[in-house]
Amino acid sequence: MNGAELYDYYASFANANTIAFPRWKPELRNSNFSWWDLATRTGFNQNHNISIQSGTEKLQSFFSVGFYDEAGTVKGYDYERYNFRLNTTYKPFEWLSIKPALVGSRRGVVDKQYSVTSMYSNLPWDSPYDTNGNLVGHRSSTWVNSVGTNYLYDLQWNHSANTNYEFMGNLDFDIKINKNFTFSSVNNYRFNTYTSNSYSDPLSSAAQSVNGRITEYRSEYARRYTNQILRYNNTWGKHNVNALAGYEFNDYRAKTLDVYGTGLSRGFQVLDVVSLPERTKGGISEWAVQSYLFNANYAYADKYLAQLSLRRDGASNFGKKYGDFFSISAGWNIHKEDWFKANYINNLKLRAAYGTVGNRPSSLYPQYDLYAVNPAAGYNGVPGLLIGQVGNKDLTWEETYTTGLGLDVNAFNNRLRLNLDYYIKNTDNILYDVPISGLTGVTSMWQNVGKMRNKGIEVAIGGDIIRSNDLTWSLDINLGHNRNKLTDIYKTRNVDGSYTAKPIIIGDRLGVAGSASRLLQIGLPVDTYYMPEWAGVNPDNGLPMWYRVTRDANGNETGRTTTSTYAQATQEKMGKASPDLFGGISTSLRWKSFDMNAVFGYSIGGKLFNYSRREYDSDGAYTDRNQMKLMDGWSRWQKAGDVATHPVARYNNTNNGNAMSSRYLESNDFFRMRSLALGYNFDLKKYKIKNLRAYLSGENLFVITKYSGVDPEIPTSDDGTILFSAGPSVYPMTRRFMLGINVSF
Repeated sequence: MNGAELYDYYASFANANTIAFPRWKPELRNSNFSWWDLATRTGFNQNHNISIQSGTEKLQSFFSVGFYDEAGTVKGYDYERYNFRLNTTYKPFEWLSIKPALVGSRRGVVDKQYSVTSMYSNLPWDSPYDTNGNLVGHRSSTWVNSVGTNYLYDLQWNHSANTNYEFMGNLDFDIKINKNFTFSSVNNYRFNTYTSNSYSDPLSSAAQSVNGRITEYRSEYARRYTNQILRYNNTWGKHNVNALAGYEFNDYRAKTLDVYGTGLSRGFQVLDVVSLPERTKGGISEWAVQSYLFNANYAYADKYLAQLSLRRDGASNFGKKYGDFFSISAGWNIHKEDWFKANYINNLKLRAAYGTVGNRPSSLYPQYDLYAVNPAAGYNGVPGLLIGQVGNKDLTWEETYTTGLGLDVNAFNNRLRLNLDYYIKNTDNILYDVPISGLTGVTSMWQNVGKMRNKGIEVAIGGDIIRSNDLTWSLDINLGHNRNKLTDIYKTRNVDGSYTAKPIIIGDRLGVAGSASRLLQIGLPVDTYYMPEWAGVNPDNGLPMWYRVTRDANGNETGRTTTSTYAQATQEKMGKASPDLFGGISTSLRWKSFDMNAVFGYSIGGKLFNYSRREYDSDGAYTDRNQMKLMDGWSRWQKAGDVATHPVARYNNTNNGNAMSSRYLESNDFFRMRSLALGYNFDLKKYKIKNLRAYLSGENLFVITKYSGVDPEIPTSDDGTILFSAGPSVYPMTRRFMLGINVSF
């Protein structure tokens, strides 16, 4: 809200007469500072790449260098990258190809980023500047939120930066043994070093209590990968066989150092000047994986196809280290049968497959009982040991068995395309970090907890609507539908000594207290939300309501009533996060030297818990942060008889209307234009230029949704973990435009 909207909102509180902060006067309505405009800007990025390739019959080389620079949409964040690549293929003999390669990059970040959280939460009545244009200090008496901090005050001095160097080298070679056998060797070494540092000034809110803080973090890792494959290929008559047998090895070793120092003189930014080592940490992490593999393909007259794949994988982070996996598949090119006479069909293929794949846990050593050296548990300066992890020596691979059927059709001179896929995926030995009793100080343990089934269909249909010498217009649509459910779960011991598979309540991985819960229960999707069910607003008094459901011994509902006491509301299954239908649409148009490409995405039938509304749509519970405007179709209860979506608003509201419930569980259906590119190809061959293409492209140009948050798509964490709630400080959606030129000589 802006200042006037927030004032009117406060004035509408049922207990507005109790508002007593010093600036609560009509002229406050005219105070309107935009923290959003302060922190955002039109970002700018540039990307330059130059590549050169040349060669002879025996030696071919490719070299490229690149530079990328980005000034983010939120002020204060600048990122740059330099990279190069050198590939060479040398054939000293007809039977030998040697392929060395070297890749390197430097990535750097300068971070004085303006606060994303403050863009949403800070009150528009509070300006970071006084009337003279000077920065206001923390907990200013001139602010309505007089206990708030002015992050710009800290940004006068505080900053951080990080630099990352990565180099990767390959020494690969192929040996042609004879006309049927070839040996291929891939050998890769990757080295990465990362450093980061930060400075927090003694006058800043972040480090005032410790008289300043300096941090240094360093990590480096080395990763080795080798792949040795013997290939066989033979054709005789109508038969063709190609096969391979191989060995893979991949290992990783990382070392980290993490140091904090406090107590310093202002302006000094090296650890030498600190008076107290606040934290000194470091560690070594290692893992390794090796695989033995075999694959064979057979084709008869290119009509009947068969494939067999076997592999044995071993990983260091299992008690039972090795898992065996396989796949078999078959295909039938029906259009190549002599009896098939439909000339308008260019391709008609039926496919079937069945196979397994494995998955590893994210933890490196879950099979071991581990102790943690903890100075807090020490005595007389000698650190003590605490139990850090309860190991599971029986932990083994998570396995997914997939059965699939598919159909591929191309027709009318390949102008019409259709792909259909149906699959069933049964996952066994699901890996999960299971909560356990915390009596020993350990609260979770990795286990193989159960089984899950995914069943779905994927359809892709496309075609060239117009195809001529000068004009081509194609359209492709794909859609997917997936259903999953938990089919088994680990059993826990009852008081009488028996074992029962009981539901498990888990979090949404957002890491914020009061965010959504999920329920793992046999027969339900694994992304089922579990929370009090919102029953709306009591039209008589404007209080929030939730359902209180009664059930029999078998869990069947026997009745439900409403309550305005949050503690009396029962936890209910409130639907799933995953959509019923998802997919994309792409279209391309070429007319003479012009081209256009557009990509759209959509999702229908999913849900997302919008945690941010707990803080920014709080009915007056949070008076230290800004609030969101009511969306179209929303209404606020004002008087008896009102049928409204939102309860009565009160200053410092305590009726728990903003507590975690399905009130904030929203449909996140959307239709989004992901990208649009327009280009033109210039004919400059007479100037010895093979091709010159100029283009203008845009990303995230629009989204159609009724979701009230920043972005309707399911969020993920930095490491790719799926989150099931949207937090209070979502980075704003950016609309990006790019102007570029590609030149080939």
